[in-house]
Amino acid sequence: MSYTYEYPRPAVTADCVVITKENEPQVLLIQRGNEPFKGCWAFPGGFMNMDETTEQCAVRELEEETGFRSRRDHERC
Repeated sequence: MSYTYEYPRPAVTADCVVITKENEPQVLLIQRGNEPFKGCWAFPGGFMNMDETTEQCAVRELEEETGFRSRRDHERC
């Protein structure tokens, strides 16, 4: 199988795992809106922009896909 990429550099992604601190922990998932695997469950995440760190990417993607801002992100504001 051959792959063709739009960009000349490797595509880096960051995914987030959000787990509650309950007796029966729950995990935050999103339902994929695009292929591949459209409609399937996944961790929130996505591709890193050229001008951001992986941590910044994870925080941005989490908010874009869920509306949730991490506690760690709030501490920096």
